[in-house]
Amino acid sequence: MFGVDELGMDLGTSTLHIVVRGKGVVLSEPAYVAYDRQTRDVVAVGEDARRMYGRTPAGLIVERPLCDGRIRSFDLVSKMLRYFVRKVIGKRAAFRPRMLLALPGGMAPSEQQTLVDVLVDAGVRSVIPVDECVASAIGGGLRIDQPYGRMNIDMGGGRTNVSVFSLGHQIVWDILDVGGDKFDEAIIDYLRKKHNLLIGARTAEELKINIGSARMRGVRLDMDACGRSLVSGLPRAVSVNSEEMIEALTEPLRDLVNDLHRLIERTPPELASDIFDEGITLSGGGAQLFGLPEVISDQIKIRTTLADEPDLCVAHGLSALIDEPDRYENIDLISGSRSDLGTDE
Repeated sequence: MFGVDELGMDLGTSTLHIVVRGKGVVLSEPAYVAYDRQTRDVVAVGEDARRMYGRTPAGLIVERPLCDGRIRSFDLVSKMLRYFVRKVIGKRAAFRPRMLLALPGGMAPSEQQTLVDVLVDAGVRSVIPVDECVASAIGGGLRIDQPYGRMNIDMGGGRTNVSVFSLGHQIVWDILDVGGDKFDEAIIDYLRKKHNLLIGARTAEELKINIGSARMRGVRLDMDACGRSLVSGLPRAVSVNSEEMIEALTEPLRDLVNDLHRLIERTPPELASDIFDEGITLSGGGAQLFGLPEVISDQIKIRTTLADEPDLCVAHGLSALIDEPDRYENIDLISGSRSDLGTDE
C-alpha cells in the first residue's frame, strides 16, 4: 500500500507532528503562524510564532490557522504546511514522498482537497487521508481489526473524537465540542469571575498544565497567575491552587461525561459489553489533565486508562501504518474509503 519514501503528518489544532518511515517522529511544532497584518507576509512559524503569542505589536498577528478541526485561514494553512514539509524533505529533494495525512474528524471534503493540493505543491507526490481517530487508536495500542468492541477517546485542543471500533470499522463515532481549548476558556472565565483578573490564553494553558486537576490531588499545588485587574486596570498577580482548578473545570468536564454517556447509549449491546470488559483508552494532548481518566471511570462506570505518550498517539499510529502496512490492511483508514486523494506522478 505504501512506497519506500513515506511521511505521515498529524495536523492537530494546536500541534503538528511529522513522522518518517523507519525514523518515527522527526518534527513536533506548535501550529502557530505570525504574520504582518497589512501585507499578510509570514514572519514566523511554529515555536517561534508561539513565543510571540500575546506579545506582538499592533502590526503583527499570531494565530492558529486551524480551529475546532476546521480551516480558519486557507492562506495561512498553506504557508504553514509548505514551511514544515520543506523543513523535513528540503526544498530540492531528490524524491517526492507519499504522505499519510491524519485529518480531524468532520472536515469538509473541500477543505481536505485544499490540504492535499497544498502538500502536493510543497513536494509531496500523493496523499493518503487517515481519520485522526483511527491513527490515534492504532497509536494507543488498540487492536481495532479484531471482532471485539474497542473504544478510543482522542481529546485534542479543539475537539474530542470518540470512536467505537470492530473489525477495522468505526461502528459508532462522534465529535464532541470539548477539548483542551475549552479547559483554557473555563480557567479564564473562572479567574475573571472569582478574582476580577483577566488572563491570556497562554497563561490559562500554563495553569492547566502545571496545576490543572479533574479531581483532588494528594497535595495541593499553587501557582501565580499574572494578568490585568478588572478593577484597577493595572497588572496584577494572584495565587491560584489546584483545588480551584477543579472548580473551574467542572462544567466542561460535566459536558464531556454527558456526551460520552450518550454515545455509549447508542452503541450496540454486544460492543458495549466488550467495552465494559476491556475498558476505554484515552489519548490526545487534552487527555493529560490530571485525574481525567479516573473521573471518566467514576462517572460512566467503565475502566478508563491513559495511553502511553497520549499527545503522540496519532503520530505513532501513522508510523505503524507506514512501517507495518500488511498488519493493518483490513482497516478502513477513512470513512470506509482507502483511495488516495492525490495522484502519483
